[in-house]
Amino acid sequence: IRQEEQLPVYERLRSAQDLLVCRAKIGINYLARGAAGDRQTALEFLNLALQDAQRLKLPEAQQIAEIIRQAVNQ
Repeated sequence: IRQEEQLPVYERLRSAQDLLVCRAKIGINYLARGAAGDRQTALEFLNLALQDAQRLKLPEAQQIAEIIRQAVNQ
């Protein structure tokens, strides 16, 4: 639902912080689901979120980076 409904709204509003939070949550949900291909999809969303968080110099960048590290090391 987030991917289909929320992401397009945040993109249209150009709300970078809301967009990155939504992408991070989608990524976390994919990791939690754990189906075939989910880790790669999760990492795509998390990396996009991390790029925006770093660009905006938000403290969330560290949290997202840690989630990515954990996912890669699984």
